Amino acid sequence: MRQLDKRSLLKHAKNEYLGAMLAAKVARRLHSTPANERPDPHEKVTSLALQLINEGKVEYEIIEHEDEEEEEE
Repeated sequence: MRQLDKRSLLKHAKNEYLGAMLAAKVARRLHSTPANERPDPHEKVTSLALQLINEGKVEYEIIEHEDEEEEEE
């Protein structure tokens, strides 16, 4: 298994927490995809998710939510 450097992940995510959340979401999507349709059907989904993020192949958008108090007014 290839080791991934945390610094390379931070090039594509603002911080470690966001990188971990992004990797988890990508891995979940890959897990629900048939193996023969994944970029590498033999790679573990978590490793593949991190690889795709490090290669810049994953795009994401952060959506800011208003506080519930502001929405009630």
